[in-house]
Amino acid sequence: MLSSSLPKYEGTIRSNKIFSDIEIYRDSFAVPYIIADNDEDVAFALGYLHAQERLFIMDLIRRAGEGRLAEILGEKALPFDKMFRTVGIKRNILQNYSNYDPQVIKILQAYSNGVNHYIEQNKGNYSIEFDVLGYQPEKWKPLHSLIIIRMMGWELNLSWWVDFTYAELLEKFGKDKLLEILPDISENNLRKIPSSKSISQLSKDYIKTNLEFRNLIGWRGSQVGSNNWTVNSNKSISGKPIIANDPHLAFSAPGKWYAVVINSKQWKAAGVTLPGVPGIVIGKNENISWALTNLMNDDADYFYEKLDSTRQNYFLDGRWQPLEIIKDTIKIKNQKNEIFETRKTHRGPLISEIHPFSFIYNESDKKYSAISMKWLGNLFSDEMLAFLKINKAGNFNEFKEAVGYFALPGQNFLYADKRGNIGYVMGAKIPIRSTSASTIISDGTTSANDWKGFAAKDEMAFVFNPTENFFATANNNLFPNFKYHISNLWEPSSRIDRINFLLKQKVKHSVKDFQNYQMDQTSEYAKQVVPYILSAFKDVKVKDKNLSESLELLENWDYEMSQFNQVTSIYQVFIKYLLRNIYLDEMGEDLFNKFLFIANVPYRSLLKVLQSDSNWFDNVYTTQIENKNAIIRKSLSDALTYLEKNYGKDLSNWQWGRIHKVTFKHPFSGAFNPVDRFINIGPYEIGGDGTTIFNTEYPFAKSIEEFSAFRHEEFENVLGPSMRFIFDFAKPDEFYLILTTGQSGNLFSNHYSDMSQKWLEGKLLKIRTDEASIKSSDKKILRIIRAN
Repeated sequence: MLSSSLPKYEGTIRSNKIFSDIEIYRDSFAVPYIIADNDEDVAFALGYLHAQERLFIMDLIRRAGEGRLAEILGEKALPFDKMFRTVGIKRNILQNYSNYDPQVIKILQAYSNGVNHYIEQNKGNYSIEFDVLGYQPEKWKPLHSLIIIRMMGWELNLSWWVDFTYAELLEKFGKDKLLEILPDISENNLRKIPSSKSISQLSKDYIKTNLEFRNLIGWRGSQVGSNNWTVNSNKSISGKPIIANDPHLAFSAPGKWYAVVINSKQWKAAGVTLPGVPGIVIGKNENISWALTNLMNDDADYFYEKLDSTRQNYFLDGRWQPLEIIKDTIKIKNQKNEIFETRKTHRGPLISEIHPFSFIYNESDKKYSAISMKWLGNLFSDEMLAFLKINKAGNFNEFKEAVGYFALPGQNFLYADKRGNIGYVMGAKIPIRSTSASTIISDGTTSANDWKGFAAKDEMAFVFNPTENFFATANNNLFPNFKYHISNLWEPSSRIDRINFLLKQKVKHSVKDFQNYQMDQTSEYAKQVVPYILSAFKDVKVKDKNLSESLELLENWDYEMSQFNQVTSIYQVFIKYLLRNIYLDEMGEDLFNKFLFIANVPYRSLLKVLQSDSNWFDNVYTTQIENKNAIIRKSLSDALTYLEKNYGKDLSNWQWGRIHKVTFKHPFSGAFNPVDRFINIGPYEIGGDGTTIFNTEYPFAKSIEEFSAFRHEEFENVLGPSMRFIFDFAKPDEFYLILTTGQSGNLFSNHYSDMSQKWLEGKLLKIRTDEASIKSSDKKILRIIRAN
């Protein structure tokens, strides 16, 4: 029964939805090679393949975006449905449906036909998740692929957490004290808006629902960044450009990506796809190659709104304006339907109304307080068209024109081509904000704080053939003098600093070099922090054996965060306690954990505070006044106490890999613990941290009391390279790739986890793309024949 749900890799199937016969070859890791005559047949094949291997996760995400999870998960998913009905992903796509390029709709329909052919052909034999939840997948529509794209934008949107947390910090500490610790933010960004009630009351339900949804779907990390870099022929041993990419996303089983090679008359491309969407997201074609990292674009703003006592009107520019009220019906498994209302201002929906009692009423002025959201994802943009054009681009101008259609989530598009050129294009819509607008939460009673449009296409940054002969991005501020606000959430500079160092230290580089760089675990961040530790103990007589040995290890450390060394453990636990000893006494446990949640914030804040003699070092609950060195010494002492308690007093047992582990978790993980060993992949010991090129982020925040879904093991690696890709134009018919888990999402497939060990060890698969190799005799063949 269980094996009947496994994908069929050989044989013949028939369809009247294709124009010509299709051949699909698979290699030993189930990477498919599609040979078709035309674009629509390629899309059909991709739809069929994605459904074979990833139908459940595709279905889960499309249902989430539509606000239809309660139909299969019951009442516990009702808040998620209310959130996404409020946000309006499906509603806004349908309103803009006529604006999508006709070619996009044609390709998406062909893709839907492929998904639906699998659904119809395999009734009763879907993967086990459908049986456990007791439902059958519905037909796929072009709408659903557009939802998947928007949901990627929602995953990479960080404003939902940071804007509210910064606002809470501002309420508690005021502007001057906050400027001491918040990185990359100006005084003007911290404009406080008077409100009748605390921001924490207004935003609590929205944040809780969003956090619990992210936990359900597997989006558990916060440093949603990536690395990419390319060198031209002058810095390449092969004499041709080489390009590399490792996108950092939340770990899950199955992983995010699905590898594929496309070979048709007009569409020859290879790399990774996003199940639910046709097209290569990161990869190469016959002429060019491209790689992506998160731009960190601030693509959502929030506004305090005043409503009247009827909750039908909002106050804007001195007048009451009617809210747009949308009524909706939500179906709930084994329960009556629920009628739900979404209220909208001209900016967007009131997100503080996800739960019916979250409105705050101010008796003194007979007004309600609410929060509205302006999100780029609710405006029209055609990312699908961008990728169709990128997949076929033949030169930099065509590539740049294609990226111009891309808006969400903002990306750094890296470029290389067979003629030896390399380049970069910023792919995003950058909102133009007024100087009076706050980048936390703005006053919604005036239209002066509305977005004033977007940066024009000719203002968007690009680079072609840089004089350095290489270009790299790692979620850093590439263009500090850009005319408009992009972000306050840049990653620490440690990854980009290390990448630039590695690319400069050698005259020429090879694929093997790039492979080693992607696995690099040397922390430029730790290199900045450790001197403060050594300085704090400079004139202190140390008697404790483990403390003395720890200081010696830190002094001689090369800053490589190997899973096998002890000094990394000492440093990491020190960072944990340093954060607590600086911030916790004044913030309190709840706000402190919120401050820690987006990991790049405390990383950058810590460096800022260490460079000063801030009052934040003083513990407000003690009579003496602690300075920086006292807090550093206490933090290292606390770290050693923690390690001795949990791993014994023998320092030789403190290897970082014993503490720091990664598990690729299935969406059902945690529901029934005995099953977790079967559905999860891992745990595996791992090195690195959130500041190394090999990004192995762990959450700083502990489980947050009021947000019970946020659960993790201490120092658990939850996010990192979701795949690795390298391509050398000197060998145009092959590229290198590895995924975190495997091609299949089917628990019983041999390809559910067959890449994990290679990923851990930094090994890559060599994937051939020429037709002769594709048709080699050792590959399995599935033929899709046109039915009359």
